[in-house]
Order: sequence, then C-alpha cells, then structure tokens
Amino acid sequence: MNGKAKIPILYTTVQTSYFDICDNTAAIYKSDMRGFYIMYILISSTYVVISACSKYTEQGFTIESKFFKSMMIDGSLIICLWIGVFSYCWLAYLLQMLIINGLNNKLSLLFQHLTQSIVFIFVFALGFTRNWGFTQTLFSLLLALTHFMKMHSYTLTNRDLRESKSKVYPNNINIKNFLHYMIAPTLVYQIEYSSRPSFRKGYFIKKLILFTVQFWSLYNVISDCVLPVLTEIKELNYLEGFCRLIFPVLICYLMLFFILFEQILNMFAEIVKFGDREFYQDWWNSSSFEEFNRKWNRPVHLFLHKHIYLECVKRYGFSEHTAKAVTFVFSAACHEMVLASICRSIKPYLLGLMLIQIPLILLQRLLNRSLLGLYVFWGGMIAGLPLLLTLYTKYV
Repeated sequence: MNGKAKIPILYTTVQTSYFDICDNTAAIYKSDMRGFYIMYILISSTYVVISACSKYTEQGFTIESKFFKSMMIDGSLIICLWIGVFSYCWLAYLLQMLIINGLNNKLSLLFQHLTQSIVFIFVFALGFTRNWGFTQTLFSLLLALTHFMKMHSYTLTNRDLRESKSKVYPNNINIKNFLHYMIAPTLVYQIEYSSRPSFRKGYFIKKLILFTVQFWSLYNVISDCVLPVLTEIKELNYLEGFCRLIFPVLICYLMLFFILFEQILNMFAEIVKFGDREFYQDWWNSSSFEEFNRKWNRPVHLFLHKHIYLECVKRYGFSEHTAKAVTFVFSAACHEMVLASICRSIKPYLLGLMLIQIPLILLQRLLNRSLLGLYVFWGGMIAGLPLLLTLYTKYV
C-alpha cells in the first residue's frame, strides 16, 4: 500500500479453522487426534437424544421448560435490538461521508466518541433495568461490544488511510464495502479481505446442523447440571458448590467455544465468502495465560493489538509495557462490565483473578513452554471458571 505510513494488513490468506470437520482441508484432518473430536461430536449428539428420552420417561417432557421460558423473555425485543444495533452502526459509515464532505477533525472526533458510547450505555442500561436472565444480558452486551469494536476499527483505519494519503481512500467508502465488513466475522477493518471463490450451500447447512446439536447439548448441560446447583448455591458451603460446578462449567466453556468459533463465525464467514478463518489457534497447548490470551479469541486479540496496543505505541508514544497495561485494563473493564450487568452489581472478582494472571504469567515465562507450564495453565482454567461462577452467585 502506498502512503507515508505502513498500515498493517492482518487478513491475507485463505485458511480454515482448526476443528472444521465440514472442510477436508482443516488441520484436524491432518492430526492424529481427529478421532477424539469426532467422538466429541457423537457424544454431544447422543447426549441430546438420551437427555430428551430420560426427561420424557421420568417427567413427561423432553425439554426443561423453566430455563427455556426465561430465555424467551423479551425475545422480540432482543431481535429488534439486534437489528437496531446493526442499523445504528451505519453511523460510522455516515461519519466517513461527512468527513469526505468537509467535516472538521474536532466535530468528527465528537461524533465518533458520542455514537460509540451511546450504543454501550443504552444496552448496558437495558441489562440493568429489564427482567432478563443471563442469556439475554450476555447476548445484548456481546452484541454491543462487537459492534462498538467494528465502528471503532472502521473509523480509525479510515483515519489512517486518510492521513497516509492512500490512493484507495475515499474510494473504499461505499455501501457494498461497509456491508461486507459488518457481516464478516472480524473486528478489524481492511479495504479487502482474502476470500473464497463461492458460497457453499452444503457447507453452510452442515454448520447449521452442528450449531443446533451443540447448542441443544449446551442447553441440556446448563439446565441439568448447572442451574440445579445455582438454585441452591446459597445453602451450600463454598467448597461443595465449587466442586459440583467444576466439570459442568468446563464442559459448558468448551461447548461455547465450539458453538461460537466453529459454527457461528464460520456461518457468517461463508455468507460473505470470508477466506481467513483462523478464529483461534492451539490455545489448548498454551503454557501460559499470556499465550492463551493471544490464541483463544483471535478476532478480539487482533483488535486489541491493532487499535489499543499499537495505537498507544505508535500514535501516543507509550512504552511497550505501558501499552500492554492499557490493553489489559481495557480488556478487564469490558469483562467486568459484562459480569456487572449480568449480576446487576459491581463485584470485581474477575478483575482480581485477571490480576492474579500477571504473576502467573511471569512464573510461566520462567517455565519456558515446559510441561509444568501446561499443567499450571489447565489447572487455572479448570479451577478459575467455577470459582468465578461460585463467587458471583453465592456472594452477590
């Protein structure tokens, strides 16, 4: 790209996600561990059938209805919110049109920060004021966070293109380009992304089936194994509640990972023929939490790296350590905001656990990718998630 400054291009190759069994070029097909993943798919499918049959023979129904009804509260409002937030993001496109037509820098900054903040404040207020369960609150806040990041990236990348006197700007400011970016499973704007030649209908249908099976498996684990513990968590002593949540919560985490990064993101990618589908790397082999944070959620990591870390270093002259601290604080604040809205109170337990990661990261650096580092990482994962859930439900 021509210009005074080099703007990093992050999505350049066509590649599949690691566990994509619907694409025979995926890394899982070249791995000796592929049988274990196929076993997981079969167990998930079987669990849905067995759970439904057991409920029907014992209780006369196939689906636990109380949790389902709580998920359906304000269902139409959630759909309208999704459409509304997506439509609202077009203000980022409007801002670029205004800048092209002469809007000055001060007003454009005011417009940018005001519009980006409003979507956050509105959804956060909804989470606190509506009679929502954790599913609606979590979905709406992740929706707001995702679209906030998309708006921010679109504005900042076009600012960099404008300042670098790029020949492609402002020709890239058009409806087709912006719509493609809004649908694509990425939080970092580029003028062009690597792409696949065509939409694969069969692939999309397979992903939809896998999503349905895995979502229903997750629903059953939550309704059968997690919610019964949470309903009586106040009466249980801390250790008993924690121990009863360890395995169900870990299973839920893994299921959520596959549902989001394997099924949902790949379906959105297929709609726009998005090519670079490295939504995650081998985080399960992480020997430190620093490595895990880089690998488990690549779209968010790339956003934080480009628009928080590099912005602090290159534009504001921060040292690398200070930039890392700012990135950490931003990430921690976003996580706390989500949990505060779900619990309707501010209890910085998650922040505390994230701060504990810092000495653990320093310790794991000394272990230098050793097997012991892997044990420390997985020990933290297995214990950390149920610990958080116990703290937020028992003491809030």
